[in-house]
Amino acid sequence: MNTNDPVFTSLGFIKELFHHFSMGYHLSIDDGELWADLTAWEASYRDLFDSLGYSLCQGHGGIYYFEPDKERVSVNRVSKKFTLFMAVLYDSLADQGKDPVSAITEDHFLVKDLPHLKVDQYRQIMEKVNIKQESDLIKVLNRLQKYGFLELRDNYLIMFKKSVSRFTALFAEFVEPLKSEYPVEGESNES
Repeated sequence: MNTNDPVFTSLGFIKELFHHFSMGYHLSIDDGELWADLTAWEASYRDLFDSLGYSLCQGHGGIYYFEPDKERVSVNRVSKKFTLFMAVLYDSLADQGKDPVSAITEDHFLVKDLPHLKVDQYRQIMEKVNIKQESDLIKVLNRLQKYGFLELRDNYLIMFKKSVSRFTALFAEFVEPLKSEYPVEGESNES
């Protein structure tokens, strides 16, 4: 790649974007200027990252991240905690009769009000991944923030970013077939 190419020199956030993506960050419209620059110069950034051996992936809802190397992908304990944390929140919101996808992306949550350690069935699940107290939950939230899924203010106010759709889309995809297979009483599974 010719670094004197005018297109290459117009990529204003090469270092920032590479750093974020290489650390596992998921970039969304919530990331403002970085996201705007990436989307404006997407093809050029994609070519640059490809030349470096990285695959820029665009996921659901305009979420960008580096596609993990298939040979090195494993579900580690952090990924399990992330997924479990999000699954519990999704399930709890659905049990309250809310649309979990909308609620997660539009509502704000207080750490002290999360169901993860308050509801017995959820607490038992969380304990299996060594999340036993609020400080453990905050550690998970801090990691989710590091990867671009939420903003945590003052260790108590949670605001999820659009990038959380990586989780919510997966859960919604899983739940939809169950709805038609096991309809709620009073609802028809016919279209």
